[in-house]
Amino acid sequence: MQANPRSGGGRRVGGVGAPVIVDCDPGLDDAIAIALALRHAEVLGITTVGGNVVVEHTTANAIAVTELIGRRDVPVHAGHDRPLGGDRPARATDYHGPTGTGDVQLSPTRPPDSHDAVGFIVETVRRNPGTWLIATGPLTNVAHALTAAPDLVGHLAGISWMGGSATNGNVTAAAEFNCYADPEAAAVVFGAGHPELSMAGLDITLTVTLDRPWIDELAAELAGRPAAVLTELLDYYERGTRTRSLLPGTPVHDALAVLRVTHPHLVAGPRRPVQIVTDGVARGMTLVDRRPARHPEPPTCRVLEWADPDGIRAVIAATLKGV
Repeated sequence: MQANPRSGGGRRVGGVGAPVIVDCDPGLDDAIAIALALRHAEVLGITTVGGNVVVEHTTANAIAVTELIGRRDVPVHAGHDRPLGGDRPARATDYHGPTGTGDVQLSPTRPPDSHDAVGFIVETVRRNPGTWLIATGPLTNVAHALTAAPDLVGHLAGISWMGGSATNGNVTAAAEFNCYADPEAAAVVFGAGHPELSMAGLDITLTVTLDRPWIDELAAELAGRPAAVLTELLDYYERGTRTRSLLPGTPVHDALAVLRVTHPHLVAGPRRPVQIVTDGVARGMTLVDRRPARHPEPPTCRVLEWADPDGIRAVIAATLKGV
């Protein structure tokens, strides 16, 4: 495992066993992120948002993953489907399939615990100061929660988001999907001023990929076990990635937002000024200021710029083998 070149920057918080709420839009890589969180964190609950697919599907998928992993005790609360600005401008069914799980059919056996994700976030964080909020989809629920209860900034240990990019986007040349889907929500969250807001953007998540031999080897080892379903999701994701890109494997973007909390030694980055673009041709862009200015703008976010791909793959494999 290579050394972390930025381990001295910023205070280290989180770690295995940290209390978290996972706000997600499963989604193929969200399912892996949920598995990681359930294995390595104290998950107080899961909230769902419309993004990759509609919130009815993201909620059903989140419930199904908890059941698959044997964690029916973890509550799942459905949240918003529409962004702050009105209609949802994008879904990702081309990547994630019509229901969010590719060609794999997940069938939950219970309904969501509520349809008030925002209320759950507010009440749970207030009761459990020091909770991390891990967001792996559009920031709609998080923005509503911070707007309804600005005091949450003082109660949260941090907000770890998979979204944005310090370089190019994927929906457009400028914008990554989770930010493009609700840039107004991202602007609210980035403007809230939490000192431990972090962003795992495309520029770093694309450096950690699972290739065909890795997936096939893991699938063979898990054959006949519940976690084999998760390797089927990875199989679909890898096949789709191969048809659309020149990447050596499929990225599991959302895993990095979880690992930033549970395994902070595997990812790192400095705090930088980040502006959310909400209109024009660059709508949905996370504009990261990397200028070597003598008097820089105040930083708003920890931008992850380093990751340990081998270490991350090892944690994912060990997690799925332990399901």
